[in-house]
Amino acid sequence: MAVSDGELLVLRSAMGVLEPDGVTVAVRLPDQPELFGALPEELLELEACQWDRGDGPGAVAFSCRAPMTITEIERYRDIWPEYADLARRHGICAVAAIPMRVDDTEAGVLSLYSHEPRPWSRRDVHRAALLATMAAEHILSRHQVRQHQRTTAQLRHALTSRIVVEQAKGVIAHAHGTTTAVAFELIRAHARRNRVTVHAVARGIVELGLRI
Repeated sequence: MAVSDGELLVLRSAMGVLEPDGVTVAVRLPDQPELFGALPEELLELEACQWDRGDGPGAVAFSCRAPMTITEIERYRDIWPEYADLARRHGICAVAAIPMRVDDTEAGVLSLYSHEPRPWSRRDVHRAALLATMAAEHILSRHQVRQHQRTTAQLRHALTSRIVVEQAKGVIAHAHGTTTAVAFELIRAHARRNRVTVHAVARGIVELGLRI
């Protein structure tokens, strides 16, 4: 899946500030689909190769939670043959992979690429790390907003369901001249017999005039 405009802005910033020949971002959050972005786009193939196989500089940087800088990818052919082949195909010689995280929360990896052998300086890594932190803050903030929205939706659904069930209990209690507790047992028994949820039976009672 593709990254958002926020991550694309980080990619463009990395290209402008650090002047690599290419830059990629891999977003990895628990229970979320992986997201990839690249400038130029053809470098997405390098990201997919790493995460599909669980190896490569980006995957190692993510798992070790530390930057990994490689002056010449060809020297790592013995351990990453497929990655080295892809890098050569795209004219990539060097890479710096920087974990994106905020405090102890990992968000993915920002990777810089060079067509020529490049001994990545401390300044390069430091500036890339600042951009990676900015990206991580954006990603995690968006993730938290989505989690809040999902939780709110779940609570709203639960409340609506509870209201419908309470209404149905009142209807059945009145129809049978009994208590709401007994009415609920009648609703639940009907749901079990018909292999449907209590909420479905309650909606049938309230919205469709179902009587049990």
